[in-house]
Amino acid sequence: MLVFIAFVLGSAFTGMDNKYTGASRGKNTPRVGDILDALIRKEGLGKKQLKGRRLARKVLADTLGDELSAHADVVSVKTGVAVVEADSSALFQELEGFRREELAEAFRKAGLRVREVRVQLARS
Repeated sequence: MLVFIAFVLGSAFTGMDNKYTGASRGKNTPRVGDILDALIRKEGLGKKQLKGRRLARKVLADTLGDELSAHADVVSVKTGVAVVEADSSALFQELEGFRREELAEAFRKAGLRVREVRVQLARS
């Protein structure tokens, strides 16, 4: 696999100076470590990715906006079901009746495997 990556990415490293190539290699031959570093930077793998409930909370805030998302929270994201909790009956009705499919679509676009959004009223 590394040989394939080195072959595919090798063209991006042509013309590197000796600082990266080393004396025993050909002038245009990159080191595997340099290739992997470039791949990690290119794919953004070095950054911490949002996942699960943290990602769902961000999507909820982006979808509902600051005012409404301050009164709602993602309680869980498990086995294809996202559970959103609303702290008022009015928000519960809005999410349950009008915004549930919008939230489900937003979760899916963000990469979450959500097939259903359940809304529940927070207990006081």
